[in-house]
Amino acid sequence: MLTRSDFLGATNGRDTRATPIDLAIFDMDGVLFHGRSFWVDLHHEYGTKVAGERLTDAYLHDYPKLARFVAGRLWKGRSAIVYRALVESRAYQPGVSEVFKYLTSKGVRTAILTSGPDLLASRAQAELGVDAYRANGLGVDTRTDTLTGAATIRVPDAEKARVARELIAECRTTPGRTAFVGDSAPDAPVARLVGLSIAYDPQSEDLAREADYVVPFGELTRVIDILRR
Repeated sequence: MLTRSDFLGATNGRDTRATPIDLAIFDMDGVLFHGRSFWVDLHHEYGTKVAGERLTDAYLHDYPKLARFVAGRLWKGRSAIVYRALVESRAYQPGVSEVFKYLTSKGVRTAILTSGPDLLASRAQAELGVDAYRANGLGVDTRTDTLTGAATIRVPDAEKARVARELIAECRTTPGRTAFVGDSAPDAPVARLVGLSIAYDPQSEDLAREADYVVPFGELTRVIDILRR
């Protein structure tokens, strides 16, 4: 049996063996898929990186406003083909398929919680058998196959814990019977909420401190070993 010392983290000292897990929630960018930020990569594809950075600096404190300004000022009228192509080109992290097969075999429900695109979350749902997801999206005009300039914000970065509670309720379980895997600073409040938290290749010291376990890049299958406890 693996102990906390077999991993890189486990900093908050909770006994995660006490309660079984009914639900496993995953962040998406950097956890399920390669790439830290889908939206940053889409800026690169559209050639709007510099303008996007200016808007981010000005409105990062107000995620919905930032998203509306980016979608409406920078991306309105852009080809949706580029958007969908980036979704389709995203590659899974090593071990993702094995982790989800294990969770399915044990009857553990799964969910995605991300401020990334709903198109990518929908793709993962279809390919991995994910039970539920919350994600953001861009409006597409099907007549012209261009972006409408509208943004649908379901997961503000600063409110991931609130949305996690909604997912947990939807899946008919409790925070204490929920596991979460994330990698960035907005994931830290979710790590504090749930009964078992795992930081995968974390880019945030705050998340690494909050997590029960820290798993290095390329070793996502360690999630299976942790859950087997």
